[in-house]
Amino acid sequence: MSDGMVETQPTVFADLSADDVEQRPMEIESLCMQCHENGITRLMCTRIPYYRQVIIVSFSCEHCGHRNNELQSGEAAQEHGTEIVLTAKLPEDLNRQIVKSEYAQLEIPELELVIPHKSQTGEITTVEGVLTRVKSGLLQNQELRRIQNPEGAEKIDRFIEKMDACLELKTPFTLKLTDPSGNCYIQSPDPLHVDPRCITSHYCRRLADRKLLGFADDDEVEDENEAPEWRSYEDAKHEVLRFKTDCPSCGAPCETLMKPTDIPYFQTVIIMSTSCDVCGNKSNEVKSGGSIKEYGCKTTVTIKEVSNHHI
Repeated sequence: MSDGMVETQPTVFADLSADDVEQRPMEIESLCMQCHENGITRLMCTRIPYYRQVIIVSFSCEHCGHRNNELQSGEAAQEHGTEIVLTAKLPEDLNRQIVKSEYAQLEIPELELVIPHKSQTGEITTVEGVLTRVKSGLLQNQELRRIQNPEGAEKIDRFIEKMDACLELKTPFTLKLTDPSGNCYIQSPDPLHVDPRCITSHYCRRLADRKLLGFADDDEVEDENEAPEWRSYEDAKHEVLRFKTDCPSCGAPCETLMKPTDIPYFQTVIIMSTSCDVCGNKSNEVKSGGSIKEYGCKTTVTIKEVSNHHI
């Protein structure tokens, strides 16, 4: 290779873009499980903005017409499970993109609707797409069901009416997405600001979750006395951290205490205190808990009253 030429490695997970003409799916000839003829599997590895890497899989068979679409995570299982709760009130909430793996469970309490773990393959859809898919499945063979089982068909009709009310936002509803693998996502209309209608939280996996992911044996029994240790950011802020250090004055071993705290109308700071029992040296220090701001800050105080001395 000549001087000045740099060899570029192809990117496996590229950003999804309609303007990139070179971003095409990989085509693999594979066996159709319906007619046992050869079909085509298309793979595309891409990145979803503000989320992670995913693998989109699509299979089609020209012999029998069988088609199958699936979404697989391109990431390992996360450290904790993820729970996302969305309150759908506005039309833009129906257009939110949803990424769910095969391990995700989806619930809509207002409809008493539950889609269990591993009952569907992973997919990229929208909030409206979730409801529409359920509605389409219920409408299949509904006319035949009205003849063979009128009572069951009537219950389905009433359920579809409730679902239509949610789709038209006549009834606000809650969509809850629980994924033990941690690889689920609901799009925010404004990713740079806090989403007021969507709450994301994380939890420690139970034994059933670990079995679902293949992290535990099927015959393993959960210890009821062993509770997972879960500590939030608020818990960490109330804890005083201690670590060993050497006294800067006499060099003897001593202990430094450190605690983050929030100053009202300012930001988070870290208070550090060192005390030596040998020489009695004490030192206190306050460090900023945030990043360096883009601009410097200059504060001028004019002292006019006695109360100003306490500023």
